[in-house]
Amino acid sequence: MSRKLAAVCVFALALVGWALPSQADPGRGSDVLCYVWANNGTSAIGTPYTPSTVYSYNAVGRSAANTVTRTAIGTYTVTCKGVGGGALFGGSGSWGPGGHVQVTAYGGEDADQCKVVNWTTGGANFPASVRCYNHAGALSDNRFDLLFVW
Repeated sequence: MSRKLAAVCVFALALVGWALPSQADPGRGSDVLCYVWANNGTSAIGTPYTPSTVYSYNAVGRSAANTVTRTAIGTYTVTCKGVGGGALFGGSGSWGPGGHVQVTAYGGEDADQCKVVNWTTGGANFPASVRCYNHAGALSDNRFDLLFVW
């Protein structure tokens, strides 16, 4: 009986080890590629700015490679240069579409939430569209944090 139980346990452990997500593509582990604190929620519309370099990060170009552009009230485009997965950070090959993006409203301004509308990967740069809303559901200018991992 104990041999049968041991065999079942070994088989179960082997099955769990085989099914781990990290085994799916060992060359593509999760990495933080871009982090931005968009510290100027009321920047001029259509004019990109470099967000706070103290609280921003870019895996390729450091914090200076990140920009935020306010495109309308409560609407922003965040661009992280060089981390779009298209040229694997200056090398050959491509990761194509994917990644994971999170955004959170920041501070005591009147926005209750910010959300990612869309993002694009597979090119040289990583752009993401963000919208922020006040408690009534109307678009509202606000500061926010954005995180992009792959």
